[in-house]
Amino acid sequence: MIEDAVIYYQGAPGAFSEAAILSHWPYAHPTGCASFAETFQAILEKPDGIGLLPIENAYRGPVYDVLDLLTASPLSIWAEAVQPVELVLMAHGHSDLARIRKVRSHPQALMQSQVFCRQHGLAAEVALDTAGSAREVAELERDDIGAIASPRAAEIYGLNVVRRGIQDHPDNRTRFWLLSRRPISLLSPLHRTKTSMVFDLPDKPGALVDYLMWYKKLGLNLSKVESRPRPGSPFAYRFWIDVVGDAERVDQAWENGLPSLEWGKRLGTYPVLSE
Repeated sequence: MIEDAVIYYQGAPGAFSEAAILSHWPYAHPTGCASFAETFQAILEKPDGIGLLPIENAYRGPVYDVLDLLTASPLSIWAEAVQPVELVLMAHGHSDLARIRKVRSHPQALMQSQVFCRQHGLAAEVALDTAGSAREVAELERDDIGAIASPRAAEIYGLNVVRRGIQDHPDNRTRFWLLSRRPISLLSPLHRTKTSMVFDLPDKPGALVDYLMWYKKLGLNLSKVESRPRPGSPFAYRFWIDVVGDAERVDQAWENGLPSLEWGKRLGTYPVLSE
């Protein structure tokens, strides 16, 4: 059962990935890893390994490293969970914004708070994750460097909150995918199911339009269409789509379109747990 399982995530305690795990599975055991690649490795080392990784921020877009790692792995998606993201500026030993010259955080968090940082002349320093940046600032004990992370990270690492809610958009949130090799049976309280897939098409006029018509004909909504560089083929592209709708109709569209693909992989059909 997932309720009390170990669930791997990228980051340190206080990360938004950890918050997403505890929001949806409060009795699970979140276990942090240093990087996305190490998180995938931790999941794969156990036959029943489970992980939760971010795939897209509502305003700053996809986390391509996770998509690329997933495409090359034997893992599948078993659920989608969305977590609100409140970004907090924190510092060691004070809460005076005027004393801070630099801020550290994960690149996504820096992008999600760039308006605030620009308005206050804060120079950005990239860190591996949000909570890790909070831990680093606590260890440095300098008053001119702040961290951008979650409110819980400030509590965990004993930092003072300088400003709350510094994200560019009040309704900022990130969607996560629950990944595993073993099947995980979950139900969507929203009665919503998605299927994600990646594929390569021949380089000819109308190839993408012709392929996507199979989904239109079956009344399926494509909630995402994204192109990615195709490995080993300079300036050629691989496509990622998320399809909303009945799994049987998705199966039919996939089978109908297979002859037109040069390569394709289904990443999973899964319930949407929150939005």
